[in-house]
Amino acid sequence: MRILVSGTNRMCHDRLRAQGHELVLFVPRGRAQREDAVGLYTHVVILDDSAGADLWADVAESLHRRTPFAAVAAYNEHTYPIVRAISERLDIPTTVDLDLFEKVLDKARMRAVLDEHELPSCRYGFARGRQAVLEAIEEIGLPCIVKPVDTEASVGVSHIDTAEDIEAALRRVGRHHIDRGVVVEEFLDGEEYSVEGISVGRDHRIVAVTRKFTDPDTFVSRGHVVPAPLAPEEHEAVTAYVTRVLDAFGFHDCPSHTEVMLTSRGPRIIEMHNRVAGDAIMDLVRLATEVDLYDLIARQSIGEDVGALLPDRIVPVRSAAVWYAAPSGPPTHTLAEVQGVEKVRELPYVDTVTLLREPGSPQPTVTQNFDRSGCVITVGDSPQQALTRAREATGMLSFVYTWSSRER
Repeated sequence: MRILVSGTNRMCHDRLRAQGHELVLFVPRGRAQREDAVGLYTHVVILDDSAGADLWADVAESLHRRTPFAAVAAYNEHTYPIVRAISERLDIPTTVDLDLFEKVLDKARMRAVLDEHELPSCRYGFARGRQAVLEAIEEIGLPCIVKPVDTEASVGVSHIDTAEDIEAALRRVGRHHIDRGVVVEEFLDGEEYSVEGISVGRDHRIVAVTRKFTDPDTFVSRGHVVPAPLAPEEHEAVTAYVTRVLDAFGFHDCPSHTEVMLTSRGPRIIEMHNRVAGDAIMDLVRLATEVDLYDLIARQSIGEDVGALLPDRIVPVRSAAVWYAAPSGPPTHTLAEVQGVEKVRELPYVDTVTLLREPGSPQPTVTQNFDRSGCVITVGDSPQQALTRAREATGMLSFVYTWSSRER
């Protein structure tokens, strides 16, 4: 089958190619990689990040006239509008549901849908412009969270504890987002989890629950462990709640990644996505449950019925964890080398060591997930053992920076 794949999440691309399909990649310039030019793809089309869906559809139509595509697929949100436009222009199938995407992308709209279906949520308000945001903060009360309506990776999310925090928090959100509109939400106190699932038709199959660890100030994700160390009744409460939410939003024939806070009042949605989780969570799910969601989602995206490929009952066979290195500093510092990589890779319980920064790159000031520098994935006999191993192994990596003598 000849398939047009748009965007990243190349692990799903790998699975399609392994199944014998021919792939043509459409990728915006800012997300292209050098490796895209060799290996998996018959053709690679790169357009500027500002290219609209119609231009992508024009290029797809030209290629389709020469050798038709059987389907068009995407595995992360930033190209969903492009894929839908191509599907409609070429009259070829896709599993991308653009209406569902827009409901979950817009955090104010997401809260409104929860309210419509009388699902437990939180106090919130949408505000556009500085004065309206200040009024919404006063109405919701402190502590609260202010977040852009449609960003990812913790970009612009700010926690306000006291009135003295407001100005710094609004600077972190950014004037651009404030002018476009933000959501102000009550602060949900508890432990954070994510629920990884796949909807076969409208039958929602929960594959794993992940315990998440984030920085309390920046909300940058620091680590994850699968399975989440939950008591049976807590696990049931979280998964039953998320299943009701997926029903309310009309999830169908797609993956889901739903982030929840388990509060003293029960689980409450933080945000949700009609895509797989990032942050290596899918690798943790595969290691812990032996269910390869990348493979299932790749198959589902081209019309396969994957229900029979899922076991009736998914029981973790081990635990798996990831921990991220996130050294923060001024961009005038330059990464010289990373020490300890081979020593960490030789540890028997380490699955993967990934470096996200190359020597010569500036040191990031860590304010979002994209600013992290590397991670280590480990396995263990229990969630706590896997998590401890991941944290300790990551701590063995040393990021060595240089700076000019004038800074000293």
